[in-house]
Amino acid sequence: MSFHKSGPRHPLSRRTVLAGSAAFAAPFILGQAAHAQGQYPQKPINLIVTFAAGGGVDTVSRLFAEALGTGLSGRMVVENRAGGGTMIGTQAVTTADPDGYMLLAAPTTMVINPAVKPSMPYDWQKDLVPIGLMAKLPFVAVTRPNSPLQSIKDILPLSRSKPEPLSYASGGTGTVAHLAGELFALRTGAKMQHVPYRGEGPAVIDVQGGALDLTFSTLAAVAGQIEGKQLRALGVTTSERADLLPDVPTIQEQGVSPFDVSAWVALMAPARTPAPALTRLKAALDQALGDRGLKEKLAKIGAIAAPAVFDTSVFMKREADTWAQVIRDAKLSF
Repeated sequence: MSFHKSGPRHPLSRRTVLAGSAAFAAPFILGQAAHAQGQYPQKPINLIVTFAAGGGVDTVSRLFAEALGTGLSGRMVVENRAGGGTMIGTQAVTTADPDGYMLLAAPTTMVINPAVKPSMPYDWQKDLVPIGLMAKLPFVAVTRPNSPLQSIKDILPLSRSKPEPLSYASGGTGTVAHLAGELFALRTGAKMQHVPYRGEGPAVIDVQGGALDLTFSTLAAVAGQIEGKQLRALGVTTSERADLLPDVPTIQEQGVSPFDVSAWVALMAPARTPAPALTRLKAALDQALGDRGLKEKLAKIGAIAAPAVFDTSVFMKREADTWAQVIRDAKLSF
């Protein structure tokens, strides 16, 4: 038996039925989307590190990945994608889905590359968005224990007394260590010849063995050798002394001013990452930066946690301009 009202009937069209169904479903779908965004992250987040495992940037990134995972009530997995002067890993993030599940531990080299590479496969200012600065990595100038160099002040007269420039090593062309040496030469007039290596470790080994005069290296890489008297520290590159080496004066203290150089690591995401994900990531990063335990772990490797209130975009653009100017002033070609 069927029930219907008396009077003329108006059969519903397919379009009317679909429109009504869509209208009914819309609040449900929007509610589900809002719920999904509120639950970010729902799966592990990949943090891309553009250097091989074991270096200063990798170590800092792993410490932050652990802290961020805790703050997000999820898990952050470090994935090393080295090569191409950090461009391989960076490009992987710029082309990733902007869903908040692939992030970049961006090193200083990222903002240097446009000044040293003839062409770039991405524009870091357009294709990435900064979440915040994680940490700074100070450098220290070191030489072998029996070197005639006793301090930074000895470099200029020694370089003038020799027919050949003093040799200094770095972990690669266009790295912060390389440009720190170029900046030092510009500031002092010292004759110095850059010798690039494939990585910080081999460079330190050859300086320690006497094959080269000195190198600029991260504290994390050489603090142990300095403490064990296998290397002599000449000066710290930052404007303030390092807690890890409190007895080593800064280069600036020794008359080279201004001189304030450090590497850094920033947390970045692909452009167009949803705002709710960015907000959660920024909150987790701020929480990590305020954690005393993380700061102590960073201090043990010579790294310095960034201030939570910090304009990362302005800082990175200023760093890019600074190093581009050093490259121009030193008349470097790559």
